[in-house]
Amino acid sequence: MGIRKPVVAGQFYPAGKAELEKQVKNFLSARGGEIKKENAKAAIVPHAGYDFSGKLAGKAFSIIPHKKDFILLGVNHSGQGGKICLSLQDFETPLGIVKNNKALGEKILTKLKKEKINAEINEQAHAREHSLEVQLPFLQISQRDFEIVPLIFNGLEYDECRKIAEILSDFASDNVCIIASSDFTHYGPAYGFAPFYQPEKNLRKYDLDIAIEILKNDPKGFYDKAKKSTICGIYAVAILAEIAKIKKWKAKLLDYYTSGDVLKEWSNAVGYAGIVFE
Repeated sequence: MGIRKPVVAGQFYPAGKAELEKQVKNFLSARGGEIKKENAKAAIVPHAGYDFSGKLAGKAFSIIPHKKDFILLGVNHSGQGGKICLSLQDFETPLGIVKNNKALGEKILTKLKKEKINAEINEQAHAREHSLEVQLPFLQISQRDFEIVPLIFNGLEYDECRKIAEILSDFASDNVCIIASSDFTHYGPAYGFAPFYQPEKNLRKYDLDIAIEILKNDPKGFYDKAKKSTICGIYAVAILAEIAKIKKWKAKLLDYYTSGDVLKEWSNAVGYAGIVFE
């Protein structure tokens, strides 16, 4: 089956093991000085470079208790393959190898296909996709023995998100955590999206108006609003929000900020939200 090699090491996060480990530990411990596990069942985490998203990712991963398996829901930025692409490869980062729970992945794939949902094993679609890769060092530092099921999505209608959530909810147990990887609105001419002026004032308001639908336990409301925005992980987030509704989990906003807050430059800016489900 082979090993999926890192493709954004040295770009989104440090390529050196020692430097990466130190940086991730700092992000994880920044929330109050120590890693404090809470009863988080799932989380929405951004996937930008660590200079932007690391602080927020650290807040989320620091409170996720030890789990055996992580079902990772990501973005198919390349658009290769079908609507759902599963990888059965182990993933490598500068911190080592992350094992793939192939048996669990194949069970999920079987159930998806049984419901006539367009799902496939597609390693090529995962080969250069960063949305799941950037989550792995945080898991490698904050977790003990764990395995992953990597899924990426593209072009889903809302009813498809709901059906996928119904299937995945059967696998959401005390030993399994679900991570949805998504940045929020991409604003500015570089993204072809500028529906308002003064993003330094209005981008936060715009994104939180979308995020409130998750906090209100309204996945359809989120999907409808997000479809009008440039939230790249809309399908992963909608699926997780639907799972949370089925499981009666409560969403909590950990933090929100933008790349503009980091760079103090707003002509092109991206929003980042961290949400946990308990």
